[in-house]
Amino acid sequence: MNFSPILGLFTAVSVVITTILMSTNKPAVFIDSHAFIIVVGGTIAAALLSFSWKSLLVMLKVFFGRVLKGTLHQYQEVIAEIVSLAKGYRENSNFLSENLDNIKNPFLREAIELTIAGGLSSKDIDIVLMKRAQTHHKRYEEDSHMFSTLARFPPAFGLLGAVIGMVTLMQGLGGEDAIKTVGPSMAVALVATMYGIAISNFIFIPLGENLSKYNKTDKTIRLIVIDGVRLIRQKKHPLVVEENIKSYLIASERAAISTENDAA
Repeated sequence: MNFSPILGLFTAVSVVITTILMSTNKPAVFIDSHAFIIVVGGTIAAALLSFSWKSLLVMLKVFFGRVLKGTLHQYQEVIAEIVSLAKGYRENSNFLSENLDNIKNPFLREAIELTIAGGLSSKDIDIVLMKRAQTHHKRYEEDSHMFSTLARFPPAFGLLGAVIGMVTLMQGLGGEDAIKTVGPSMAVALVATMYGIAISNFIFIPLGENLSKYNKTDKTIRLIVIDGVRLIRQKKHPLVVEENIKSYLIASERAAISTENDAA
């Protein structure tokens, strides 16, 4: 499980709470049900207007499946699998079919299935795999864009809450002891803005960035798989296969993989 998002959210909330406690002896002024309702309720309403129920459910699935679980196979694992398959296939032509169920990476398994199924030329297999990789990349970009879109809503509704509070404040300025209520009323109006900024910057924007990085890593891994399986079909030497697919990584990443392999 990927604890980084949870740790980040916990740290952000802790920093805000600590700052509030250090700034005032009345932290309860930062708790306002009206502000919460208009920011959270408005964001939910805007989300329902912007996306379908199915899309919102997919967003939850994305959050728990990719962000929290962190199920993405890292470079080293995929490269190790490809090199192992290349070595076995050079020694035994039935190695791929015999070890298909042992392949961990789903996209690599798909590629090997197409290879052993027959009926498609090597060029056709590459075209099919590239189209599938592009489809995944496009879908993941849409998921990332969804979080980026949602990030725009909370600050807007926070500002709306502040405007409503200011209108109420102005309306009461003509009454008795109006000057005494200006400060407290102004504070309540600004709480909505704070809620909107916090929700946007602590939740939606970081998650969108997280998914964007996930998408880039996933795209690189799929390109590694496509190139690696093509070299496997050609029965290239495992060292040739490894050096070719490691070329998708920058020098520091290649060095890190080599260091971990030496340690193992």
